[in-house]
Amino acid sequence: MPGFADITAKLAKRSQAQVARDKSTSAETPIRLELSALPVRDETKHDRGRNVFFSRGQFLARQDRWDVLGRLIAETDRNRLTTPSGVSMASLLADGARADAVSQARTAIADGGQSTPAGITALEELIEDHAETWGVALVVARAQIECAWAWQGQVDPYALPHKPKPDFHDCFARAFELIDYAGDRAPKSAEIAASRCDLLAADPMAEARVDLFHARAMEADPENPGRLRAYGVHLLPRWFGTHTRLAATAEDMAVNDACDWGNRAYTWMWFDALRLDPGSAAVMEADRFIAGMHEILEINPAPHMANLMAAYAAGMSAATAPDDLSAEARKVRARIHAALPELLDAYLTELHPQVWARAHALPGSAHVGPLSHGRIAAAAAQARQAIDNAMSDRDEA
Repeated sequence: MPGFADITAKLAKRSQAQVARDKSTSAETPIRLELSALPVRDETKHDRGRNVFFSRGQFLARQDRWDVLGRLIAETDRNRLTTPSGVSMASLLADGARADAVSQARTAIADGGQSTPAGITALEELIEDHAETWGVALVVARAQIECAWAWQGQVDPYALPHKPKPDFHDCFARAFELIDYAGDRAPKSAEIAASRCDLLAADPMAEARVDLFHARAMEADPENPGRLRAYGVHLLPRWFGTHTRLAATAEDMAVNDACDWGNRAYTWMWFDALRLDPGSAAVMEADRFIAGMHEILEINPAPHMANLMAAYAAGMSAATAPDDLSAEARKVRARIHAALPELLDAYLTELHPQVWARAHALPGSAHVGPLSHGRIAAAAAQARQAIDNAMSDRDEA
């Protein structure tokens, strides 16, 4: 049975090999294909890597190999391994590790349970046995956060609860303790810094602390666009900010020389926020957002990223806009959607349906594990239709 070093080396080697391939792709001029003849890759190396880390976390938890899991989380966190869109591999390991316990807990809570679900109790019992393995504490803390939302009747945290239940606060209080415990053992951890941002949901001082906590998360993981995406969401009025505050902060980040992201920062900060709050489009700059999309793809023109940007633009179609959206918001969304043909022509060389399937999941989605064959096939069909519609609209214009 392979030991921790073997597992870490294998996973790290796989990720490093993909990075090398991406750099090679970036250095060459991609070969453009007729969009009607785009090859479809049901599972790419990126998809596989994402699924492998989730499945590995779940497998190690089921095998009660928490010492290996904890060290593997620490190793991937230290190396800042992420997907191209900013999902950290350490987070995926933790997602997989707690998946079974959280699933049991959600069922128990939905059935009207009044005590701590058995799955969470089992996780809590691991802390003492793995006192020096902060990755285990991270898994349990995030399980507690998911339970907090389950007590509110929410699977995914899309907005602050209007009337938090006592169980919501109890779960977050325990998560606070565990994150502090883990932070004492790994003060430079990017995952712990990101988790402190998640804890803002139960922090009465969150509105005043949101900038500081996200600044620390970005400082701990400066190359990760996922940190910018999360920051943008937390500046929405449903969380701790306002539309005006989000617009101003995104612009500040775009012109911040210390950040060195340029228009990419603007795009990433709005990326999830706009999908979560369509009305916020009324205060954003469509041209700067689109410029950021192109800058992202100029730096990383790999097919995975090209599919992500194309899927996003496709998702801004008029058919997906809420009925009560303002005229200005509709105009901005239409402008982003109109950028799709240019993105397709310039960057798309193959179709990645798993990217399209996940691109439409709202921020905080709990469905992070492997996708079914049916879901992948449906996403491929939806992507083809979106591409055909966009090209037809351009030809008719």
